[in-house]
Formats: sequence, C-alpha cells, structure tokens
Amino acid sequence: MQKQRKTSNTTTSEIVLESLREQIINGILQPQEKLVEAEIARKFGLSRGPVREALRQLAVEGLVDYCPNKGCTVALLSPQDAYEVFFLRGSLEKLAIQKSNCLLSDYSLMIMEASIEEFRKAILEGNTMKAVRADETFHLQIIRSAQLNRLTKMWELLSPLNGAMFLSVQNANRFGQLSGDAETLQNAKCLEPNTPDQNTSYNGSAAVWTHQCLLEAIRINDLQTTCDLLDQHYEETGRRVYRLSLMKEQSF
Repeated sequence: MQKQRKTSNTTTSEIVLESLREQIINGILQPQEKLVEAEIARKFGLSRGPVREALRQLAVEGLVDYCPNKGCTVALLSPQDAYEVFFLRGSLEKLAIQKSNCLLSDYSLMIMEASIEEFRKAILEGNTMKAVRADETFHLQIIRSAQLNRLTKMWELLSPLNGAMFLSVQNANRFGQLSGDAETLQNAKCLEPNTPDQNTSYNGSAAVWTHQCLLEAIRINDLQTTCDLLDQHYEETGRRVYRLSLMKEQSF
C-alpha cells in the first residue's frame, strides 16, 4: 500500500476504501487476514479515522468481517455467499430489464459493445480487475435501464462481492469453468451468436459469447430471450462458483 494524497474530488477514506477493496479482490489481502487500523493508517500516512470509515464500508459490502474486541479480517466468502450474490444479481437485472421493457438507449448499447471487447481482451491477458470492471460496466447498463435509483444501489452493493467471487474461480481455473461450456450456450435461444474465437477457446470464449447473445437480444427488444439468457448466465455461473467456493472453504 502506498501513501496517497487527498484530491479535490476524492476523500481520504475513499482512497483507502478503493485501495483495500482492490487488494481484497485481487487476492493481495487473503481471506481471514487481519486488518489492523494503525498499520494501515501508517502505510497510507493518515490518521486512523479514514481507515476506520473505509473498513466499515468494506464490512457493509461483505468483503470484511468485524468482530468486537478482535477487529477486522478479510472475509472468507462461503458457498452460500456465492449462491446469494449470483441469485440476487440475476434477479435484480431481470427486474430492471422487465421494467424497461428491454429498451436501452443507443449510448448504453454502445457501452455494452465496448465492454464485451474489453472483457475479451482481459481474458486473453489474464487481467482479473480489467475483466471484473468490463463485466460490471456491461451489466450496469441493464440495471440502469429501469431508471430506479434504489434498484441500482442494491445491485451496486453486490458488485465488490461479485469481483471477489470472480477472483476466487480465476485462481482455480484461469477464467475457464466460470463461463459454462459451449454446448450449454448452443442450447440457449441465442440470436446469430458469433462463433467463439479460437484465441479464447478455453471456455472464456463462452463468457464473451453469452454477453454478446445478451446484447443482440436487447438490440431487437426480445424481452423473453434476454430474461432466459440472464437466468442461464447467473445459474450456470452460480453453480460453478458455488462448487469452487466449497472447495476453497474446505481448504482453510
């Protein structure tokens, strides 16, 4: 952790929050690792107040566990956490797309297209944070389509956990099992999907492909197909993450 200076647009607690969050998602800070306020404050060159505020927010996000008289530790995300995160994200996105009647702006569609390409590049590079951010940007357009601020905030609260889940399986299989297999995606009602690129044929291509299918369904305002694909995407991913999280939990 490097010392940071406060900027006009970013508070010191936000700087600490973003840094710690990224270190947890990237696996630099390991599950059950103790987070000592005084030590973190020293490394950032800050008082303990902003650090305490950042740790409280991480606890709200589910990335940190707080125990009275013992302090904070990095959360060990359980198989049940994995199930809940993906079930809730999928449910919220379905609510959003139904509320909007599958009508997104041209600008949102453009962002989604660019996000797919960023996700593809991240898979090839093995860049976890880049992949997480691209995925978040893509799905955020779906959530925002409902124009319901509370719905968006509920979804955003799950985002850090989604990133942490993504990392846990990435370490186990380098993006592969996360994405589902090509046969499963072939059986989905996908509208003229692109053939998976040979350069991403290690099942990371299936993740790219299913996002492309979602985008194409939304482009033609096919609400039923979009909902079906969201169900499939989160159910398949959730099952795989659940199994891998169970294996990881048993290793601790």
